[in-house]
Amino acid sequence: MDRTDFYNIVTTRGIQEYDFLQNNLSDFVMNYPVTYYRVVSEDVGRLDLISFKVYNTVDYWWLIGYVNSVENVFVDINVGDVYIIPNLQDVYQFYKSFAVNTTSSGSSTGPDAYGNGN
Repeated sequence: MDRTDFYNIVTTRGIQEYDFLQNNLSDFVMNYPVTYYRVVSEDVGRLDLISFKVYNTVDYWWLIGYVNSVENVFVDINVGDVYIIPNLQDVYQFYKSFAVNTTSSGSSTGPDAYGNGN
C-alpha cells in the first residue's frame, strides 16, 4: 500500500496519470489510540526515518506528514516537535474503505502487518 492507492487514475491527452487534486486522504479518521513521537536531530527532513522508527517500515512517511500537516520536510520538521502517529488499525480500515487504485501495490486484498500487499 502507498498513497497512490487513494488517487484516481485519469487519462489526459492519451497519457494515464494520477489525479493529485482529487483523493480520499481528507477522509482519514483516527478512531484507535494514537501514539506520539518526539523529533530528534537525525529525523529533520526525514519522514521516512520517522516512519521506520515507529512502524518498522518507511511506507507510511506520507501518512505521518499528512496527519501532522507537514508540507515541506526541510522547513516543517524541527527538533522537539511532537508528531501524532496514527494507529495501523486506522490505516488498514482507511485502506479497505477508501482505496480506489489498488494496482500500485499489486494487491486488491489490502496490506499485511507491515503495509505490504498480499
